[in-house]
Amino acid sequence: MRMIESFTQLLHQKTKRKGMKTAAIVADLLNISEDAAYRRIRNPESLRAVELVVLAKEFNIDLNTLINLGNNWFQGEFKKFNNDYTIPLFFKELQGELEKCIDRPNSFISYGAKEIPLFYYFWFPALAAFKNFVWQRDFLNNPELRNQSFQYKFFQLDPKFQRIADLYLQIPSEEIWSYETLFSTLYQIKHYQECGLFANENEYHAVMDEYDMLIDHIHEQASAGKKLHPIQSYIQGADFKLYFTPLINNDNTIIFKTIRENVAWVVSQMSGIMQSDCAHWVDASNNWLETCKQNGTLLSISGNGPRNKFLRQEYNAKKRMIHLD
Repeated sequence: MRMIESFTQLLHQKTKRKGMKTAAIVADLLNISEDAAYRRIRNPESLRAVELVVLAKEFNIDLNTLINLGNNWFQGEFKKFNNDYTIPLFFKELQGELEKCIDRPNSFISYGAKEIPLFYYFWFPALAAFKNFVWQRDFLNNPELRNQSFQYKFFQLDPKFQRIADLYLQIPSEEIWSYETLFSTLYQIKHYQECGLFANENEYHAVMDEYDMLIDHIHEQASAGKKLHPIQSYIQGADFKLYFTPLINNDNTIIFKTIRENVAWVVSQMSGIMQSDCAHWVDASNNWLETCKQNGTLLSISGNGPRNKFLRQEYNAKKRMIHLD
């Protein structure tokens, strides 16, 4: 029996035990219609990589136990964030993948962003520390942080990981953003401000100011069609394309494309990371990103009007709406 068939059997069993209609719960979890959910259940190979991860997490299905069933459409590995697979280990693996791209000519990265690509955070230390705190406290449910307020000095990332940002700067890339990409961090900042989870006003302003700086930086990159260094302005990096899509990404999808292999990562803040160089997995991930682009708008270089609307007007309007201006 193939892995995907075993997965759908487990899915049916788990929904039946809970008295749920499989199509209804799949539709709800994946934000699709019940008709679309039925089509995926009848033809499970149409499940996108990110959808597989979402369903596995919801129903506590260990994908690693299904991967080696033989004659699979999928070969890969799921790594759950825990005491064994830590955030520093994740960063180390990410750096290794970027170094492969640098070593192999004509490499390219496609990034479907649920949140702003984490590469940029390493240049903005207060914002990086805040995202690290949110990640550990709210997504990984670190019990030691439940009653703790945010202080930058306690959650700084190791400076050595700035190399991740420096490597990404050198690799031609495209990023596909949605409204959630742009606004999710604003809502996190607002929530922490309202709940008194910033230790003081200076901590709040440091994070908010750096997020504004990051959005300005993305606008400049998109305008130039080149990656730029936000601190050393004389440094210009590789080609850069930015797209806006109205479609929804359930998690962050990164495809590393090199002359030797293509590797797709689906990164879930709440659960972990799924990695595979399997053609079906990579193609399914890439096809979804292409669909997002085709239904979206290019914001780079010639897209001056849409770029200003998204990264200036709508960003500032959202800040005013939630009283962060």
